[in-house]
Amino acid sequence: MRLWMRLVLGAWLAIISNSVRAEYPERLITLIVAVPAGGAGDLVARQFASRLSEVLKQNVVVENRGGAAGTIATSFTARAAADGYTLLLSSIATHSIAPAVYKNITYDPSKDFSHIGLIATAPAILSVNSALPIHSVADLVNYARARPAELNFGSSGTGSGPQLWGEMFMGAAGVKLTHVPYKGSAPAVVDLLAGRVQMMFDAAAAQVSGIQTGQLRPLAVLDRARSSFFPEVPTMAEAGYPSVTGNLWYGLSGPAKLPPDIVARLQGALQKIAAMPDFQEALKQVGFLSTPTSPQAYSQFILDENDKYRKIARAADVTVE
Repeated sequence: MRLWMRLVLGAWLAIISNSVRAEYPERLITLIVAVPAGGAGDLVARQFASRLSEVLKQNVVVENRGGAAGTIATSFTARAAADGYTLLLSSIATHSIAPAVYKNITYDPSKDFSHIGLIATAPAILSVNSALPIHSVADLVNYARARPAELNFGSSGTGSGPQLWGEMFMGAAGVKLTHVPYKGSAPAVVDLLAGRVQMMFDAAAAQVSGIQTGQLRPLAVLDRARSSFFPEVPTMAEAGYPSVTGNLWYGLSGPAKLPPDIVARLQGALQKIAAMPDFQEALKQVGFLSTPTSPQAYSQFILDENDKYRKIARAADVTVE
C-alpha cells in the first residue's frame, strides 16, 4: 500500500512539475551580455532580446556586465539558477578565447552551461594599410619574410581573438610579425589608418569604413567561404592557408542543467527569430549573418573552438593573468 501511494505521489509531483515548466516563462528574463553597451555584441543582444520578448510573450531585458574579457558575466551566469530566467549571450571571447588564455578562469565553457544555439557570426578579415605595396597574401608573406618582425599588426588586446588569428597566420605562413595590443578594436583601427601599425586581423565591422574609403586593403577572409559583404576578397584557403580560420560569433546559453523543455522552448524561439527578415537585416547592419544551430551543434562547436584556440595559445605562449 505504501509503495502504491509513493508511486501515485511521484506521478502527481511529476505532472505538477511539468505543468509549472510548461508555463515558462512566467516572469522577466535577463539576458546577460559580457560587453559594455554600444558594442557589436550589445547590439546583437538587444536585437535578439526584443524579438525573444515578442516570441515568448514575456519581457526580456539586457544586462551589461563588462570586464575581464567577459569572464565576470560568464561566471555570474554559470552560478545562476537553472530556471531559464538568466541567460547569456555567449561568444568566442567568453567560451573559446578566455578559457584558452586566462590562467585562473572560474568556469568550464562546456560543463557549466546549457548551450541553446548559435545566433550570429561575422567573418574575420586580414587587411593592410593601402600605402603598403601589398596586394595579396602572397605579397604579404614575401614582404614579411624579407623584413622579419618589421611589420606590426594591431589587435583589440593581449589574448584577444585578433591576436590569436595573427599568431595562427604567423605559424602557418612561417613569418614573424610584431603584435601591438590596444584596448579595443577602435583605437587599433585608428592607428592602422594612420599607418602606425600596418595590418590587422579583425571582424569586418571594425574595418568596413576604412575598406570602403580605400584606406585599407582587404587581403583575405578567415573563413571557408567568401563573405557576402566582400565577395571579391578571397579566402585564406584560396590564398594557400586553409588552416587559418576565424570568426566572431555569438550564441545563446544558460546555466548547466536547464530543463530540457525550457531548452526546447528557447531553441524554438531562436529558430523563429533567426528566420525573421528584419532580424537578418539588423545583423547585416553591424556586419553579422544569422547562423542558427541546434543545441547539440552549438555545444560541439564550442568544444571544437575551445580546442582550436587552446592549441594556438599554447603554441604562441599567449597567457593572461
